[in-house]
Amino acid sequence: MIIATAHSKGGVGKTTTALNLAALLKPDLIIDQDLHKGLSILNAQREQPYDVVVDHDSKELIRILRESSELNKLVLIDCGGFDSDINRKAIAASDLVIVPANDGPTEVIGLTQFDKTLVQISNEFDVAINAKVLLTRVNPNRKHFGDIEGFVERSKLMSKLTSKLPTRKEYSIAMYEALSVVEHPATKYSVASREVNALACEIRELLSIQ
Repeated sequence: MIIATAHSKGGVGKTTTALNLAALLKPDLIIDQDLHKGLSILNAQREQPYDVVVDHDSKELIRILRESSELNKLVLIDCGGFDSDINRKAIAASDLVIVPANDGPTEVIGLTQFDKTLVQISNEFDVAINAKVLLTRVNPNRKHFGDIEGFVERSKLMSKLTSKLPTRKEYSIAMYEALSVVEHPATKYSVASREVNALACEIRELLSIQ
């Protein structure tokens, strides 16, 4: 099973989402494709590091994903905020593509462009892409997201997750220790932790995984 966090727009919370999901989904392998290598850097600081692959090319990616699939492993891919051949192949191979998105005035523009990219990938690789928009870094008090929901209704390949990860100070507190909010002693009983748990449960149900 392969899960990717992906969006052509940077700064939307892909790495934060991947790090926090990893603590609950416990992937057998994490693939870091972000140019900033945020997950790899954080992983090097962890007392119990994940198995992370970084600095690989497209050919190696395909080999890794094929072998992982044959062994029924769970793989989590953090795609960078850019369009590239290697990110397109990662998206095409994924059973679920999580698309973190904020609620800024330009977000629908970014999602529209990424939707077009997903259509291109679907056509190029002849695959059905299961992409889910995840609202991240939004105002915790905001309840309605008509602009995003309107986009999702028009989207060819995206739908929206019920869960969301609003802006919370707990993410910074935990990440300073290279931890997720569900791991850090000061944040594991927080609202942020409950929201990450809800997201992980929703993903498990979508993919029928334990």
